Amino acid sequence: MAKVVGILGGMGPKATVDIFNKIIDFTYAKSDQDNIRILIDNNTKIPDRTAFILGEGENPISELMETAIRLRNLGSEILIMPCNTAHYFYDQLAEAVKVPFINMIDEVGKYIFKFYGNCTVGLLATEGTYRAKVYDKYLNKYGIKIILPNDEDKLCVSNLIYKVKSGDRDFKIDEVLGILNKFLLKDVNVIILGCTELPILFDKFSLDELKKFNLISSTEILAKKTVELAK
Repeated sequence: MAKVVGILGGMGPKATVDIFNKIIDFTYAKSDQDNIRILIDNNTKIPDRTAFILGEGENPISELMETAIRLRNLGSEILIMPCNTAHYFYDQLAEAVKVPFINMIDEVGKYIFKFYGNCTVGLLATEGTYRAKVYDKYLNKYGIKIILPNDEDKLCVSNLIYKVKSGDRDFKIDEVLGILNKFLLKDVNVIILGCTELPILFDKFSLDELKKFNLISSTEILAKKTVELAK
């Protein structure tokens, strides 16, 4: 019997919908009853994670903790959190709920190591994820080196992320390709979409325009791992 999955959502709502859709898509179900039962707390009151890490906002840990515990108490047997930056708080949350809690960042590291080995990757993420070195903590143990965009491109990526959060869909592929091509100049073509808004953005572009890059979707990896453990 499949386990009940709880999603710490609202960071942001579009990313929450995206992970839900991907879990359904990756579940081999012939009927409604073959799907995984999922509890979603789309808690949009969780303070901005990047703002806190940058010293400019409220600490989100209380809301995160309450959300995780609420999902556990409602019957969740596995928890997931489709927000890369929020994994800065992962250890505290996992300790508090004491139920299996999939670490999305670690799963990305395992995936890259399995398919690309000790490689160098480019990371597209929020400024909070960069500043807190969320990915460094996990990828370093797999011998994976991380290359970051320059400051101007970091700001561009951040603006794109918050465009997705705001519902803006006016994305220009040339702007995105410019950032990715700078990674190619450093002989890096494995790129982590290290924010769960980014796969939503990249889904708007055709594969032909991006086929020279190995884009790693943190959302997709989390969804597949969720199905594997829940089933």
